[in-house]
This record gives sequence, C-alpha cells and structure tokens, in this order.
Amino acid sequence: MTASSSSFARILVPIDFASASDEQIAAGHAILIDGQHIDVAPASERALALAASLARLSGGVVHLLHVTPQLNYNTLYAGASRNIGLSGEVINEVHRAAHETSVQALRVLAQRSCPDVHVVFEARPGVALYAILEEAEAIGADLIVLAASGRSRVARFFVGSTADRVIRQAPCPVVVIPATPPA
Repeated sequence: MTASSSSFARILVPIDFASASDEQIAAGHAILIDGQHIDVAPASERALALAASLARLSGGVVHLLHVTPQLNYNTLYAGASRNIGLSGEVINEVHRAAHETSVQALRVLAQRSCPDVHVVFEARPGVALYAILEEAEAIGADLIVLAASGRSRVARFFVGSTADRVIRQAPCPVVVIPATPPA
C-alpha cells in the first residue's frame, strides 16, 4: 500500500511536554535541549508509537505538533493600562525561541521513538484545541492520534478537555490514547 492510496497518509500527533522533574531526569526519561530538561508524557510517547506503526504500515507521514503558550494575551491579566515591559518585538523573540526549542525536542523524540518513519515538525503559539484543528485542516490529516490529559472526570466535566473537543470538531478520525496504560 502506498501513501497515496492509504487512508493514513498524513497522521497528526500533537505532543505536549513540560519541564522535567528531578526524578524524570534521574530516570533518564527527560530530553535535554539547550541546557534544559524536557519531559514528554508517557501517553504522548504511546501516541507517537501508534502513529509511527500506522505510518510504517501505510507508507504515511507523521506530523508532530507542539503548541506553546501565546504571550500576547498577557494584557488580559496585567491590564491594558499597565506596561509590563513586553513589547511586540520581545513577544516575537520569545515565540521564535519557543519554536526552536520545541522543534528540537520533537526531533529528539522522533529520533528516539520512530527513526525509520518520515516525520514533519511544527511548533507554534496558540490555544491547543484551535492549533490542532487548524493543523489537521492545513495538512489534510487522515488521522489524529492524541494523548489524553489525565485530568479527573470532575475536572473534564467542568472545563472539558482538548481531546473531547478535538473528537467532536476534527475533520478526520481521532484516536485518543489513555493517560495511563491499560493494566
């Protein structure tokens, strides 16, 4: 089966990561990028492993996406009348640095988890839900493989979850990987 005839030619995998804890660093789980340790959630790694397996079978491409915080919302919290010192130029520089660091982390993750699969990298600021949906549309995704956040049912009830919303609004099928592996 070729990528052009495959139903999974373009697989989008949103990857979330955060600063690694001392325990994650000591366990060798963290990724070291530019002097800082980054941790990728185990569910995100399982999502990538599934996407890589499907891409191998279908000759498809895995598109990794990381969404960084969007800093230009800062006036919402600081107030428009306060000058907190973040000019547009500074915000753009932080976004560029976040993009570079994020893409480096995604590259290391891909080399570690699926070196034999064609992977495309994207990182951008924004709200995760909208960035995932926009990227799925932009690349013509055939499938989204998404890690669940691991929040409690009560938290999901009150604030919802990105996975729930992606499932309802995505232009393609969505596979959600549980936050904890099955027993």
